[in-house]
Amino acid sequence: MQEGTKRIYLESPYKVEFEAQVVEKVIWEKKPALILDQTCFYPESGGQPCDKGTINEVEVLKVLEDEARIIHLLAEDISSDKITGKIEWQTRFDHMQQHSGQHILSQSFHELLGAETLSFHLGEAISSLEMDIRKISEEEVENVERRANEIVFQDREIKCYFIPEEKIGSVPLRRPPKKKGLIRVVEVSDFDFSACGGTHVHRAGEIGLIKILKLERIRNNVRFEFICGKRTLEDYLWKNRILRELSTRFTVNEGEILNTVE
Repeated sequence: MQEGTKRIYLESPYKVEFEAQVVEKVIWEKKPALILDQTCFYPESGGQPCDKGTINEVEVLKVLEDEARIIHLLAEDISSDKITGKIEWQTRFDHMQQHSGQHILSQSFHELLGAETLSFHLGEAISSLEMDIRKISEEEVENVERRANEIVFQDREIKCYFIPEEKIGSVPLRRPPKKKGLIRVVEVSDFDFSACGGTHVHRAGEIGLIKILKLERIRNNVRFEFICGKRTLEDYLWKNRILRELSTRFTVNEGEILNTVE
């Protein structure tokens, strides 16, 4: 059995620089790649993209899981057997905001509407949730959004810990775990308990505003597009610029734009 890579990010998601020993050098997807004894790089999995960064100043193109090992695909080969890895913090923190926000949003849907999360995708600009909802009103969407942001404004603690499989029944998980053995639980204090291997913030306040942008019907379910944190700020700045421009162009107040266009 192949020895696994120690995943530093599980215990220290804010750590952005690390040293490691090269265990094996391979060619993966026609690119030079490294397997390390430990890593801070999060591999693509669970709907969350991999981290960006460098190893010995060489760009890391992709990070993948191969059972217990983590494969780091590089832009060029590295000769040294000892490396220094650096995580691109802006991308890491953005992913932490979106993923933690998704947990809170999913539980808000579950709490208010009894809806289950069927899938989650963390996109480069917009993330999405597919929920087992047949129909939903605008008021219900807004109530879910308000509940999610209420949890954020309360700045609840977000804890990650491991529970043996035989004791997982004592944890009120929102969904049954897909993995066996030692199970990692992400808990939003007194609100949500989820089995998850992703990177998360320590406090809900770090997520920033959670905003549902749109919804569409798919496979008899509903898919919601949403953004959190800095993405929400950038979205508001962009939309506010559009409103100001329209207000100036039509010489009306922002609240009168819709009637003017009609």
